[in-house]
Amino acid sequence: MNIGLVTLGCTKNQVDSEMLLGVFKSQGFNIVNNVEEADIIVINTCGFIQSAKEEAINTILEMADYKEYGRCRALIITGCLAKRYKKQILESMPEVDLCIGVDEYDNIAKILSEFFSRNKLLCQCKFTHGLDFNNRIISSTYPLAYIRISDGCDNRCSYCAIPLIRGPFKSRKMEDILQEVKNLAQKGIKEFCIISQDTSKYGLDIYGELKLSELLEKMSKIDGVKWIRILYMYLFETTDELIEEIAKNDKVCKYFDIPIQHLNDELLKRMNRHDNKKLIYERIAKIRKMVPGAILRTTCIVGFPGETQEQYEELISGIKELKFDRLGAFTYSREEDTPSYSYKDQIDEDVKEERLKHLFDVQKEISLAKNKERIGKKYEVIVEDVSENEKYFTCRSMLEAPDVDGRIYIKIDEESANKVIIGDYANVEIIDCNDYDLFAKVIE
Repeated sequence: MNIGLVTLGCTKNQVDSEMLLGVFKSQGFNIVNNVEEADIIVINTCGFIQSAKEEAINTILEMADYKEYGRCRALIITGCLAKRYKKQILESMPEVDLCIGVDEYDNIAKILSEFFSRNKLLCQCKFTHGLDFNNRIISSTYPLAYIRISDGCDNRCSYCAIPLIRGPFKSRKMEDILQEVKNLAQKGIKEFCIISQDTSKYGLDIYGELKLSELLEKMSKIDGVKWIRILYMYLFETTDELIEEIAKNDKVCKYFDIPIQHLNDELLKRMNRHDNKKLIYERIAKIRKMVPGAILRTTCIVGFPGETQEQYEELISGIKELKFDRLGAFTYSREEDTPSYSYKDQIDEDVKEERLKHLFDVQKEISLAKNKERIGKKYEVIVEDVSENEKYFTCRSMLEAPDVDGRIYIKIDEESANKVIIGDYANVEIIDCNDYDLFAKVIE
C-alpha cells in the first residue's frame, strides 16, 4: 500500500516524520511523495502557536478530501497538535481515523498494529519496530540531516506551550548520537544541523554538566562529516568553552542561532527568560570577539502582554545597536494553559502587527548593509536546487541555515551549467545582493 506523509512545523517534527517513514518502509509500505497516490495519508502536525494550529486544521481538511474524491482510505494524524488536542480532533473531525500524539511515540508499533488489525480492509500488518533514529528516511534532496540531540524543555517561558506538548528536557546519550551521525555519514550525508528545544543545555540532565562542546569535537572527527551547524542556543548557556570550540573547529559553522525574544529586562522577566539585557550584550560582544565574522541570528516577540511603546522602542534601539545578521520576529500568540494567557494587559492585534512591520523595516536595512559587506568574498556552497523560475541555482554557504535564511543564487548559463551539480558543492564569489539574498558567480 502507498503511504504519503505531510510534515508541518519545525525541524524537530521533520526528524519524527523521517522516523515514521522508516517504520512504514520497514513493514513493506511504499512511500509516495504525491498524496494523490496515497492509500494512507499521515499528517505530522504542529500545535505551537495559533497560526500553526490553523495550518494543521486546514491541512487535515484538505487531505480529508482525498478520502471522498481520491484513493485515500485512512487519514492518520500525529505530532504536537495530536498530543495537545487529541480528544477534540477525534470528536470534531470524523474524517480522522487515528490520532497519535508525540507522547505515544514510544508505543507507536503497538498502536499501529492494533489500528491495522481493526481495519482489515487496509491490510493485515503487525508492526515490529517503533521510531528509531537509525531507521530514518532522510527527506532532504541534498546531503543534509537534522540531528535531534534532546527533546522537551525545562525553561518554562511564560508564553510557550512546548513543555506541555513535549515534556521536560531530556538529552540523548552521546554514543547514540555519534552512532547516528556515523551511519548517516556512511550514507553520504555531509551537513549536520544539531537541533532541540534548547540545544545549549545538552547533557546537563544525564551527565551533570553541559556537553555540547564535547559533542561537537567528537562529531567533527567522524569520516564524511563536512559541516556541523548548531541551531537554537540560549545565551546564558553559551559558555566560553562552547564559543572556543566553535571558533577553532573548522567543521563547525560560525553561526549562532540565539533567540533573545526581547531586550527589556522587565518583559524578559515576565516572559520567564533566563537572559537579561546586560548578559545578552556581553555574550554577543564575546562571540564577535572570539569568532570574527560569525553570523548571528535571533528571534524576537512583539506585543507581549504589557509591552509599552517605550519597551518596544528599547527593543528597536537594541536591534539597531546589535545589528543581527538575521532576525525573525513574531507577534505574541496567546496560548491556553500557558502563564501569559491569563495576563490582563493583552495588546491589541492591530498594535502587534504595526510593531512587527516596523521591526521588519528596521531589520531590512541592517540585513542589506550586512549583505553588501559580503560582496567580493568567496565561499564554498552546497547547491540545493533550481529556483522556481528556473533561472538560478539556489545555494547556501556555511553562513546560511536551511529553511530560515536567504539563499545564494547563481545564474544558470552555459558556464555555470557546466560547473554546477545539484547536491554537490561549488566555489563562488559574491557579486551582488538584495536585503535578503546574495548573488554569485562560479569560480575555480
